[in-house]
Amino acid sequence: MHIGGAATQATEGATPTSLGDGHYTFVAPMLGVNPSTEGIVWLRVGGNSATGIARSAPLVVNKPEGTHSTTTDSCYSCHVDYATSPRRHASYVATGMDGEVTFVEGCLVCHGSVSRAVVNAEGFSVGGYTTNTLSKIGHINHQDFTKDFSVQNCSSCQVEAPTNINLAGPGCIDCHDSGGVPGVTIPSKGADVRTMHEGKSGITERQAIRAKYKVTLAAPVKVDDISTKTDHYAPTGAAAAVTAPGWCTTLTVKDVDGNIFSIKDNFNYSDPLVFDAKKPLVYAGAYLHAYENGSLVGRPGNRTNYYYGYNTDGTKNICHLLTDISAVNANYIYSARVTFSTAGWMEYDGNQRYQSNGSLRATGYDGSMGVSFTAYSDVVNPVTAQKVSGFERREIVSANSCTTCHNDATAFHKNGAFDDGGNGCIACHDNGMARTSAALGAGFGPMVHSWHWGNGAKVGEMKADGTQANAANGAGAINPVTSCVACHDKAIDLDNIPNQYILEPGSKMTSPVSANCYACHTIDSAKAHMVSNGGEISVPSVADWFKQPTTESCAVCHNSGRSSGIDKYHKFTR
Repeated sequence: MHIGGAATQATEGATPTSLGDGHYTFVAPMLGVNPSTEGIVWLRVGGNSATGIARSAPLVVNKPEGTHSTTTDSCYSCHVDYATSPRRHASYVATGMDGEVTFVEGCLVCHGSVSRAVVNAEGFSVGGYTTNTLSKIGHINHQDFTKDFSVQNCSSCQVEAPTNINLAGPGCIDCHDSGGVPGVTIPSKGADVRTMHEGKSGITERQAIRAKYKVTLAAPVKVDDISTKTDHYAPTGAAAAVTAPGWCTTLTVKDVDGNIFSIKDNFNYSDPLVFDAKKPLVYAGAYLHAYENGSLVGRPGNRTNYYYGYNTDGTKNICHLLTDISAVNANYIYSARVTFSTAGWMEYDGNQRYQSNGSLRATGYDGSMGVSFTAYSDVVNPVTAQKVSGFERREIVSANSCTTCHNDATAFHKNGAFDDGGNGCIACHDNGMARTSAALGAGFGPMVHSWHWGNGAKVGEMKADGTQANAANGAGAINPVTSCVACHDKAIDLDNIPNQYILEPGSKMTSPVSANCYACHTIDSAKAHMVSNGGEISVPSVADWFKQPTTESCAVCHNSGRSSGIDKYHKFTR
């Protein structure tokens, strides 16, 4: 159990002794500490703010094994480098004697296992240096860390099974409040409370579903009569056999053994939609996209105005009538989403939020509580109907970039999961969907930048009185300069970014590199710099905008490795 103690040169009985050659010994009495006590020793040498004398960085000179079940790496998977954080106590991040970061050990020195607020019968504190224990910071203060982060996914932080299993003991009382002095530690002896919490909160079940199933999508095919494949109209669910030409795809769900999981037999058609354990599927739909130069550039097929039908094996056909497709000078590709529900699932999550346009989502996000899968078909030429390529996406993030922090195994909204580096998001937030303005992050990459560190981070939250909070989300705990590596797994090569505009609402468009930079750097001087080097921000869009070259020349100076490369100002490696 971490109690803690502190001493300085001014402490009564403390004795610093010079050994010569810049070496010293420092002997200091601490209540409850004797020569046989094993503990974490944190040392800082020099002055303080009162003396104005320089001081060393914090050092951990002793860190016994087995004193904690989390690690610096697990904290830094989200926090990246807390020493650069704008949050409290960043300057207290310690290093070990070999120069390694010892974040957890350094925190435990003050934020031990017992709060300073715990007192004995005489009213004296029997706790450590601070009121907040490190476990409380982890268990309680992180509950609002960010959307879809769950403290009950214990393995995200606890890389080893916690030692204590006493509900009245340290750590457990953060949530299971005993109302008094924390009890003794009861060793786990092989029991792992992480699996218990993850199972009870549904995370284990959702992770099992993610591992068990796979969704695939057939290449778009042009048919003369969609009634040969469909017999229902999606917006109403009514039977409808339309004998007219269109584009179609087939959606298939299989388990890991290759067996088809029948969408037809397992789909929940209740209205209003409520959880039914016997009918776990609550969404199975597809979008028809335009695809150009490795990017999705819009949806020529209407989002909801399509027809569907089932094959005898339970796979699902989805078709768009030619008359419901807007002509576009690009190739075609389908995307699909399938969502499984689990106990506690709701169609809307009930958390009221504001949209970027100021409108209130009174019932919260829809399609955010299930386990969602996204698939993309091959790309075909709409004139010849022949395959052009497979679906390709220029990736500079890893498959678990989003799920490292958004760890509860659900989706953000609209059945768009965090898995696979945002593959589910780009079906709606692609270069051609015109979802948000440049100032709030158009497209996908700029949107992620803005909604974590830019103007978009101030959208969505509510104050207690129901007005918009305008308060940054959880990513505000990470310094934007060092934050890139939280998502990106390698440095950015600006020459590889497609020379292709990104659409915005109001028939506007922005050049791609400028769109990503402007998502965070929105001050007038930054915008002027981008524009003076060929960047275009919120200019009028033109026909076939996705085929028009941009004039921005950002890569000349700012490509990685250049004298003013982006890697000089942003961190892309850990």
